[in-house]
Amino acid sequence: MKQRTDSQGVPYSYLVDNIKVLLIFLVVFNHIIAFQLVKVDVIVRYVWYAITIFHMPAFVFMSGYLSKKPQDVLKNVKNLLIPYILGYSLTWYAYIWTGRSMDYELLRPSGTVMWYVLALFIYRLTIEALGKVRFIVPLSIIFALWAGTRPEFTTYLSSSRIVVFFPFFVAGYLWKSDYTKVVRKFKGKWVLVLVSGLLLYAIPNFMIANEIPIDIFRGNHTYQLSGMDDITGMLIRLLMYLVSFVLVLTFLALIPDMKLPITFVGRNTMGIYFFHYPIMIVLNGLLLLSIPQMMNVWVLFGVSWILVLILGSKPVSFIYNGVLNLITFIFFKREKKVQDEGLEDEYDEDEHYEVMLKRKKAIDELAATLDDEDARKVKDDVAAVLEDEDDIKTQAKVSTDELYVDEDFDVETDDADAGAPQKFEELQELDEILDIIEPQEEGETLTEKE
Repeated sequence: MKQRTDSQGVPYSYLVDNIKVLLIFLVVFNHIIAFQLVKVDVIVRYVWYAITIFHMPAFVFMSGYLSKKPQDVLKNVKNLLIPYILGYSLTWYAYIWTGRSMDYELLRPSGTVMWYVLALFIYRLTIEALGKVRFIVPLSIIFALWAGTRPEFTTYLSSSRIVVFFPFFVAGYLWKSDYTKVVRKFKGKWVLVLVSGLLLYAIPNFMIANEIPIDIFRGNHTYQLSGMDDITGMLIRLLMYLVSFVLVLTFLALIPDMKLPITFVGRNTMGIYFFHYPIMIVLNGLLLLSIPQMMNVWVLFGVSWILVLILGSKPVSFIYNGVLNLITFIFFKREKKVQDEGLEDEYDEDEHYEVMLKRKKAIDELAATLDDEDARKVKDDVAAVLEDEDDIKTQAKVSTDELYVDEDFDVETDDADAGAPQKFEELQELDEILDIIEPQEEGETLTEKE
């Protein structure tokens, strides 16, 4: 791939930008035809089904690919959680303004497109841990297939969709640019186009012929709420994974890896995703999508491109990012550090005190089994060891306190630590004595019980 420098954790290329441009266009186009046109045009309905199978899975895959950097919680709050709240609120207001009723359920983002932003927020906070799990992609697919049978996975917090689309995110996260080079050099890569075309033709035909709703591809509900039994639902969801991964490979293999006039849109897809749906709600509420001139697939095709180019422009991106920066400035403190009050050290001292009590108790029990002279000798030796240990800790603490004022810190630290190995060996010997005592005591206890 023709790579250029970027702050992302992966080599960022024109290929990535161009794939994102195609996918964000498909998102906008698929939404605008869903308002009215799919109800009256059968061919468009087939296209709608076909796009819905793969466009969001592929988008989630690319999001995972671009999430390899160590994730910062505050940055994700700014870039994802705040846009989620604002985007949901804007969509809700668009419905209310056009005279439609909609409950304000921020934790249940159905009826909006903001579920993806919430899912991306959850993915990025968990991917560094989950990405280390062996066989995470097949395991997450199996879990998603099972989740479709469970009623607890619903629209609440987009839990169902988060589970269903996670395999694509983690697959993108684990994908390497070297894999892309191999795919692009594959001589038979044009076969992917044929396979993708056959799958995208066969599956929508099967579903429309059997009156299977499109909800199964959205991952919102259980299989039964989507109008099918669990076995059929699992098979169709499995087909969705197959088709989507094949389409992703097709895009990686065949989309041009060069700067195009529309490549810049790939850097500004978030603003497009944020604004396009509320705008469409308003257009539909004003009945502009119902006029005869707009009931044409090519007209909506052009309108979709216009929306993408305008909302993906630098002025809109500047406004979008400016609002987020202003909110972040108002509500979040900059570089605020919490002062260490030493509470952890106090807990460590308490733990050390408890250990010392246990040792003292064990030593007293040992001394009780010895002659007076031997017992006194053991106690004196142990007391000397413990006193020296406390002196070492005190010296180390004093040396640490003098770190910022004493220029001879390194010399003093060496002197303080000089006797540490010997005292440590003495403590080890003490622990060995205690280890010998404990089995003996257990044996005596068993004998008494018998």
